[in-house]
Amino acid sequence: MSSRYAKQQAENEVLNKAIVNDSLFALGATFVGAGILSAAAYRFSPRYRRIPISAKTALILGPSIGAFYIRGEHVGTEYRRNKYLNMLGPEERAEALRRQEAIATRSSLVERSMDYVTEHRWSILGYTWLAGISGSLYHLYRQKGMTVTQKAVQARMYAQLITIIGILSTAAIASLSNKGDKKHVPHNSAALEAALAGDMKTDELYSNHPRVAAHDIVDKEHAEAVQAHSPAEKKTN
Repeated sequence: MSSRYAKQQAENEVLNKAIVNDSLFALGATFVGAGILSAAAYRFSPRYRRIPISAKTALILGPSIGAFYIRGEHVGTEYRRNKYLNMLGPEERAEALRRQEAIATRSSLVERSMDYVTEHRWSILGYTWLAGISGSLYHLYRQKGMTVTQKAVQARMYAQLITIIGILSTAAIASLSNKGDKKHVPHNSAALEAALAGDMKTDELYSNHPRVAAHDIVDKEHAEAVQAHSPAEKKTN
């Protein structure tokens, strides 16, 4: 049991390190790219120079923070998926891929769309925010009678409203998708089920895996045998 716990801890540390490193890289790269674009816009666009510093900061930090979360989600999903598939034998891996293709072919367009939204919700929210702030700025800058600061604040409010609507929508779609997530017939391999589901926790995976379960049975029988031959047991008898 202790060795299994130590293995889980080591795997969690590896996963956390990979998520942090990739997320920080995405954050830094996006921040540098947005900063370069902001500097270029400040140099060549008089309108951009009139935008308040708070709005410029939001335009740089918003995509950077979004890239941080999106990349972290992607790395975590891919790590768990590859880990489950690596636990399968060659035949089970081929069966898992074949059944995934069959599920994708059998599912309707609505189901495939719901699955896509559920799997890429953070990316969709990030792009939604970017589209909302861009569209709002374009729409407001065409209007007369408002100062640059008022337009920037108004555009940010529109973008926040669009993002909130996107969060509620993706949460509702994810809830409906999880309720209807019974697309394949149960298989005798827990590892295959985990690979198809893609969201089983590590401890559940280890406790349900056939090989681990067999070891648990042996350990349990050994513990019962030791208890049966212990002095306390003999004294009781």
